[in-house]
Amino acid sequence: MTVINLEQWTVERLAAELEPQFKESGTPVAGVADVGNVAWRKAARLAGRRFGQPVRTMLSSDGSTVFAFLDRPVEPGQQADAVVGVATLIFGPRPFVRPYRTEE
Repeated sequence: MTVINLEQWTVERLAAELEPQFKESGTPVAGVADVGNVAWRKAARLAGRRFGQPVRTMLSSDGSTVFAFLDRPVEPGQQADAVVGVATLIFGPRPFVRPYRTEE
């Protein structure tokens, strides 16, 4: 007779469903009513480990939605480059505000 750990089976099944969502959008989202227990969070972390990345999970401020996202390390200057990119989108190709950037 084979004994199946039902929780582990559920986590592995959910992780397989979350992997394509990580590839497509990078942030799987689910309604709390659909999740029902901690298996979704465990599955999100397992899916992230399969990508070789840690995963963070969070609950929306109204408590209705859970999110998971890859906690990728940030290289020096990436945040400043992102700020310049957003400023360029908002203000045009020559934004009048440039973030202060320390020497690397």
